Amino acid sequence: MTNTNSPAKRVMYIAAGVALVVGAVSFFAGLATSPPQADESKATYLRSLADDPFTTQLSALLLHYGNLLMGAGLLAVPLLVRGRRGAVLTAAGALLGALGLLEMSGALLSDWFHMELGRNLPVEQAVAISDQVLAHPAQQLAFTPGPLVSLALVLTFVGLARAGVVGWWTVPAVVLGYAGLLFMPYDTPVLPAVGTLPMLAAVAFAGRRVLGRAAVPALVA
Repeated sequence: MTNTNSPAKRVMYIAAGVALVVGAVSFFAGLATSPPQADESKATYLRSLADDPFTTQLSALLLHYGNLLMGAGLLAVPLLVRGRRGAVLTAAGALLGALGLLEMSGALLSDWFHMELGRNLPVEQAVAISDQVLAHPAQQLAFTPGPLVSLALVLTFVGLARAGVVGWWTVPAVVLGYAGLLFMPYDTPVLPAVGTLPMLAAVAFAGRRVLGRAAVPALVA
């Protein structure tokens, strides 16, 4: 695999680069198609999922594959660093980011459970069951990485910028995009989707760099 002309290495670069770009697009689409919520309460959240099963499932599917693809593709990003400068930060950030994104992809299964809870139980009972399930420490450890993903992405892009692989603009883009994800109102789902665009643009740009290592002019032009 030290041979830069190795067909296997080229295929893996292409797969990782495409995963980052398609994953970013899928994540945006999943947010944009999320059922709208009038407020941030758990009861309102469950009602929003139950009232529109088709949109709930479409959004969850897109978010699942968005997180999954970005997490898998992120594992190839440290290979963009040629020397020592930025290598440790990039590797640590990419590994933590991949772990967090893959955890988040699995967490989307809860949307189907919450949808059926909202459809089949009184809202107070549905909320109580959801709270009990999500309160388990093991569940939180397995499926709730929280700000770990944003921190990991910041580390990754600081490392890439130090190595000269990407511009420094990617670091504030990640911070701004994560803030948009957290603070944009979900009563209009396209707003948080648009809010994440700076972060997703940085991820897609890293994917473009990975594709460039595979020498695919038509994909990186």
